[in-house]
Amino acid sequence: PRGDLPSAADLEDDDVGPLLRKYLAAAPGVHPDDRRRILRFIENLTMGRNAVGYLTESLHGAGSPQAQRLVMTKLADFDSKRAYARRLAGCSQSAPAPAPPSR
Repeated sequence: PRGDLPSAADLEDDDVGPLLRKYLAAAPGVHPDDRRRILRFIENLTMGRNAVGYLTESLHGAGSPQAQRLVMTKLADFDSKRAYARRLAGCSQSAPAPAPPSR
């Protein structure tokens, strides 16, 4: 086990599973196991064996990191990236990911 996130076996446990599903619930229509899978996916990309040594945003030649993030955010197609991450993490495809908060 890593960190504090429950495992798949914990979610399937007869005693603690119902409580975990209750307290891991987020947006309506998002299954708690999908939430766990996405969090494990992020963990693997940022701290796990697949973590990159240098972030793309740290390899640009000039300008502030904030300006680079702004350009990357403006040019990114987040809907397709969200769908791809859900597929890679093995999430169910029945419920769409919740919309990001408005800024």
